[in-house]
Amino acid sequence: MIDTMTPRDITRQHWIETTNPALEGRLATQFALANGTLGVRGSHEEMPGWGSPGFYLAGTYCAAPQALIPIHTPDHILTHPERVKPEHHADYTTLNTMPNLPNPVAVRLWVGEEHIELEKVSLLACERLLAMETATLSRRLVFRDNAGRRTIVDSERFVSWASPRLVCFRYAVTTEHDAPVRVEPIINTNVANGRGFRLFSVDAETQTPGLNTVTVTTTAPGHTVHIAQAYRVTTDGRTTVLEVAACVGPDADAEAQAAIAAGYDAARAAHVAAVQAATERAGAGFTADGLSMQGFRFAQLHLEMALCQDNPHVGVPIKGLTGDGYRFMVFWDTDFHMFPYYLLTNPAQAKNHILYRYHLLDAARANARAWGYRGAQVPWETGTTGEEETAPWLNLQERELHISADAAYAVKLYDDLTDDPALLVTHGAEIVFETARFFASRVTWTGSRYELRDIGCPDQYHTFADNNIFISRMAQWNLRYAAELAADPRLAGVRLKLGLTDAEAAEFTTIADGLYIIQPNAEGVIEEFDGFFTRSTDLRGISESFCEHSQAVKQPDVLCCFIPFGDEYSQDVQQANWRYYAARTMHGSSLSLPGMALAAAQCGLLDEAWSYFQRAGRMDLDDLNQNTSLGVHLAGYAVMWATLVRGFGGLTPTRDGLTITPRLPAGWRDLHYAAHWRGCRVTVVLTHEALTITADPANPRAVPVTAGGKTVDVMAGETVTVA
Repeated sequence: MIDTMTPRDITRQHWIETTNPALEGRLATQFALANGTLGVRGSHEEMPGWGSPGFYLAGTYCAAPQALIPIHTPDHILTHPERVKPEHHADYTTLNTMPNLPNPVAVRLWVGEEHIELEKVSLLACERLLAMETATLSRRLVFRDNAGRRTIVDSERFVSWASPRLVCFRYAVTTEHDAPVRVEPIINTNVANGRGFRLFSVDAETQTPGLNTVTVTTTAPGHTVHIAQAYRVTTDGRTTVLEVAACVGPDADAEAQAAIAAGYDAARAAHVAAVQAATERAGAGFTADGLSMQGFRFAQLHLEMALCQDNPHVGVPIKGLTGDGYRFMVFWDTDFHMFPYYLLTNPAQAKNHILYRYHLLDAARANARAWGYRGAQVPWETGTTGEEETAPWLNLQERELHISADAAYAVKLYDDLTDDPALLVTHGAEIVFETARFFASRVTWTGSRYELRDIGCPDQYHTFADNNIFISRMAQWNLRYAAELAADPRLAGVRLKLGLTDAEAAEFTTIADGLYIIQPNAEGVIEEFDGFFTRSTDLRGISESFCEHSQAVKQPDVLCCFIPFGDEYSQDVQQANWRYYAARTMHGSSLSLPGMALAAAQCGLLDEAWSYFQRAGRMDLDDLNQNTSLGVHLAGYAVMWATLVRGFGGLTPTRDGLTITPRLPAGWRDLHYAAHWRGCRVTVVLTHEALTITADPANPRAVPVTAGGKTVDVMAGETVTVA
């Protein structure tokens, strides 16, 4: 429940008091809770018609009508229907998404004979508080009913981090009158996805004392989902308390009943212990202004809530399980931006993303063949089938090529930074070889060099371009890495399986060496793609339907290059590009603010980095892009973490050890983070006076750390301080 006596700590809580129904979309996202398997939006338990409820189960993708999302107009930069191949458009009448399932965090409340509906009573107050340290949501609601009686409702909920299929809530009703109160839980089946589409049918419902159940079947392919809701009600006269434990799955009845028998407090204690353990494992933070600290803690909480544990068949959706934006699809954001966070904070679970991409590799091969190429083309959007899920009227399926290299990049990071060499042999190398084959078949030979033509820039304000710097660099890297792995004798069996010959591996190197890569000009600025410098510098009126003619970018591709390739460009070049593209970036993407922060921190522009970092942390808390109602911006939060750890914290992890080059902003007192490296874990604390590295006592080996011009082996349990 909301603590009314303790001063609120803005750095550890998110608190709002409002009764405005127009804000419910974004508030339901801001107060959403999840554990990677289940997600519950932060809507009211009374389920008003103007609410924005959501209850999601990871992996339950199913068919939805094409009308679920609007077809973009012909003027939109991503549309241009004449550029889409007819065979990819003709029979495309459905989309896939995850269904908004019957919601078990729901009640019916009576005061006297009146059924309380929030649409019909006078709402006097409503405050919600997200406690980030416990991943719990508390709410106090005060209303006056139609008989003039005032009633107070206090509720609390959590999605268990200890039991992945368990959701619990407590609902306490306190009266300031003598009318009797009756409260009962329900599993609300009157829910739908966006635009009113309901994507399940109810097979069975039961209500018995202490237990409600609902079984539904989704639209094709027809997932059966069973939800059980166990409960008990107690009263002491003025206050009536309902405790509910809801569970999903074939054994849901027994699990929910066991949880309610043990008591809400016991389930909550197990959940909080799991949250605290995860916070310590992933521990990162800093001491600076309160709003920045709040934004960062909110970001890291959502990164932890998004990862489905122990499941190699489910990726991390772009919005997690907080809203149905982008239909819960998995994009490059997971491979390139989110994966490094999970790898350095939770490598055992990060492995599952490599396995997820591997299990969908046959579908990626089919995707490449459909476009006339070899190897594996990782789809721009996909769920659990591996098929391309991008709507056909969007010109992204064939042109956003870098996602294939991004998947290979995740493999390289995993192999370099973990103590698990077997995964490269069993799964990873095959991803790298097949994506390299794709790029080798996708390049165009001009007679003097190889080029990557007719591609879509990641900035997405320029969908049709040639030789985009980020895509070309990633493709070149993918080809070279594949050629390097082809010489590894451990991978002879993988090569035999794929029919990868010495000649083909040599061709990878030839193409990589001959691939056209745009170089910095005399001022050190890198052109985003061929002809970008000739575009208009008039940035007035830019939108996604009026942008291709200009130098406006949605997010800066060139600066993104410096994440994997920063050591190949001087600080002067990086600063020149930061300043050039900062003036042209419109921040239409949630990746742009934290991306600018990371790029600025890495090249020493610390004041600029801190400014962008502050704004990035407010992306959803202040609804900067006016789309928080669709779900949180996970990838941006992963880049925020990278800004703290890699940018300000100066961490560069490699196969050979950790290099730390501190860049603490002047306005910060300190920062700290944890990093996992090849089976070991270290914590780093940085102040303006010293850098302290502590190795966990359980580490199996020493960790080589280079800082302050010296390299030391930090032994298990040892603390090293560098002035």
